Amino acid sequence: MAFCEVTVNNDRRDWSWTEETGEKASLLQNPLTTERPRGNRKQEGSTSASGAVFIVVNAALGAGLLNFPYAFFVAGGVVSGIILLLCLVLFIIAGLVILAYCSQVSNKATYQEVVRAACGQVVGTICDVLIAVYTFGTCIAFLIIIGDQLDMIIGAFMHTPEGDTSVKGHWYSDRKFTISVTSILVILPLSIPKEIGFQKYASTLSVLGTWYVTIIVIIRYIWPDQGIIVGEIPTRPNSWMAVFNAIPTICFGFQCHVSSVPVFSSMERPGVRRWSWVVTAAVVICLFVYTGTGVCGFLTFGSSVNVDVLLSYPSNDIAVTIARLCLIEAKFAEIQQVGSASWWTLVLCGILMMCMGVFIFGQSTANSIYQDLHN
Repeated sequence: MAFCEVTVNNDRRDWSWTEETGEKASLLQNPLTTERPRGNRKQEGSTSASGAVFIVVNAALGAGLLNFPYAFFVAGGVVSGIILLLCLVLFIIAGLVILAYCSQVSNKATYQEVVRAACGQVVGTICDVLIAVYTFGTCIAFLIIIGDQLDMIIGAFMHTPEGDTSVKGHWYSDRKFTISVTSILVILPLSIPKEIGFQKYASTLSVLGTWYVTIIVIIRYIWPDQGIIVGEIPTRPNSWMAVFNAIPTICFGFQCHVSSVPVFSSMERPGVRRWSWVVTAAVVICLFVYTGTGVCGFLTFGSSVNVDVLLSYPSNDIAVTIARLCLIEAKFAEIQQVGSASWWTLVLCGILMMCMGVFIFGQSTANSIYQDLHN
């Protein structure tokens, strides 16, 4: 009877350990088919869990802080506002965890790449356009907030009585002038570098400035100024539709989804379970900050609260003026952190907007300066 010799894994290069264990382990492991392509493997990050928490908090805390007192008023009071806030927080945490899972499965490191890998090229392109539109609108909102705070700061330095609009007639207090000069001299130079690592110190000051705003709002609720007029404080919503009107403000305050995917990819030993603890800790920190500002700001002014709570305080309040300066610095840092699909496109659009702003305010401001010098 004829027989032949059969050798299995005769070559030493075929010997390798399998990453699977237990019942799922393959009996015959081929390293040529089980090893991932080196070109698609993500590099291991260096961000610790605590660092990731700080980055997520920095990305989430922002302009929405000033609108939470008014959101509590729209929601119908403290109880309904807190209930709505807690319900939305659950969906926000779930969304951040789902994004991390999709990033891990698709082996992608940015939000746009994850969407393109999960939903296809067409949806990915639509996502790029929507992110560009979103960041464009966010920058406009930040510029409006900066202009509002600069109006109050100029009034405080000029010792303008509350309600006096005479300072607004000067060229240096014109919003067209202040916003355009601030954008050209501060925001534009910070936006040109593509790498934002050098802005980590500004980001730290941004978080500290946001916390300072919250502390001032709480202190002014405990020890209010004599000139503050408290309006009616509702205890229940007028209708269910009024409660839903507060949802966009609350969701905007926790918006950090575009930045969450790069943060997850830069972590040491990134994993969905570890990321769940990171986003939970970050959202809880933001929750305390937003709740303290929303509740105390709403109870301080009641129905007379402004959409921007800092505009409800007198312009001659020094502590609040410092809070406005901190908020402006925070907006400078946040504008630089807005991610985009096409960085060069947005930079060119930003330069175009600056030129348009110079053209818009240029003639009126130049005439005002000439009249002041002539007189």
